[in-house]
Amino acid sequence: MKILIVDDHEASVTFMRLAFAGAGHTVATAPNVEAALRRADDDTPDVVLTDLTFGDADGGFDLARALRASPATGDVGILAVSGADTPDVLQATTDCGFDGFVSKPVDLASLLDRVEQLADAVARRRTEHQVDRA
Repeated sequence: MKILIVDDHEASVTFMRLAFAGAGHTVATAPNVEAALRRADDDTPDVVLTDLTFGDADGGFDLARALRASPATGDVGILAVSGADTPDVLQATTDCGFDGFVSKPVDLASLLDRVEQLADAVARRRTEHQVDRA
């Protein structure tokens, strides 16, 4: 599975990168929206894990909207990984097209499981869309 981790906090990126690479996944990272979109265009990920606040206040939300708007990345799984887990933020992630929310600090086993489940859902979405296009 291909995972893109988007966060400007190097310790968080390193922690998640090592965990997913250790589980046998291909991992790319990006520190901001622009870099993440370039990486996603170069090699479409299966799942994107993104913080919500980096760069400007809406970095993760901007990224989710851009990924969903592109035909190449509209089907990717997107998980918000953030410490900002208020009811308003949780609702905003749903409204913006995220597939889920994981609170920081991250429970590694839980995160790995969530990503595996999301990757399965993404594979089903992609298959359905291929059938619809045929």
